[in-house]
Amino acid sequence: MGGKIYSLRMAKRMSQEQLAAVLNISPAAVSKWERNLSNPSVEMLWALADLFECSIDELVGRTLVPVESVGIYDEKKLRLVVIGEDLLKCSEISRAEGLLAMESYVPRLKGGSRFLAFAIPYILNLFMKQLESEEAFRFLENYVATLPEAERPEGSMIAAVLRKIFSGESPEILQELIASYIGIDYREKNGRMSEMLKYARQEILDQYMDKKIYSDNTDLLEELVHVGDFEIQLILRNLDTVTLTAALTGASGEVVRAFLANLSDRVLYFIHEDMKQWNGTEEEILAAQKKVLALHCDIQSTL
Repeated sequence: MGGKIYSLRMAKRMSQEQLAAVLNISPAAVSKWERNLSNPSVEMLWALADLFECSIDELVGRTLVPVESVGIYDEKKLRLVVIGEDLLKCSEISRAEGLLAMESYVPRLKGGSRFLAFAIPYILNLFMKQLESEEAFRFLENYVATLPEAERPEGSMIAAVLRKIFSGESPEILQELIASYIGIDYREKNGRMSEMLKYARQEILDQYMDKKIYSDNTDLLEELVHVGDFEIQLILRNLDTVTLTAALTGASGEVVRAFLANLSDRVLYFIHEDMKQWNGTEEEILAAQKKVLALHCDIQSTL
């Protein structure tokens, strides 16, 4: 456990003193944990898990949770992209079949947003009661304010986009509105999730089963096939998206699958899409793979 705490602390770029200050303990206690001279209490394990955004099982080596953030790709924002795709589909249905037809799409929502599943029939019901549009959406926004903090960004986006759908706004403007809630890095991805989600997780991994290395020179990562998931996850947490994409594009299928298998579903979809569209050079692959190897060496020295 000491090596894992050390590596996770380094991934956060924290000193022992900084970690100790956050946990309200002495630096000596942190030092003892990392040298395996003592173990954190249950309360400290919870605090460490919250700080490092992992599970207690992961800290003690029982299970690993797939990495939810790599470079610009963050699971929370990618969730908004999927919900945005649901909203665009609702717009498409409403334009083709009328507003009431949107309710039939609720069971097929891909984003898993409980608020969107609530909002569509709720607003339709208020319209059936002949409530004015402005007042109906004011009621909906009141519900947004009651959501748990983590759900409020998606609630705000849903309320704003549904308002535009009910006013007959064009799909192009809806896409721009959705992108404005997600961020600049995701603008190009918006509206393309339907294409990427046509594959299940295992189907994406299977596509790399027989992948060959880019060239005889781009075999620098092949040794990483034999490292454990914990080390791969530490590498992933410290990589930017551009480096990861280039490095994996040049690697064998076995290496690619080892890395992708450690990503959360939505991050996996996006990295897969980036790899399909990558058109760089062998020099870029080699530079990226050398960065990954250097990072692995740093991690190995701490374990």
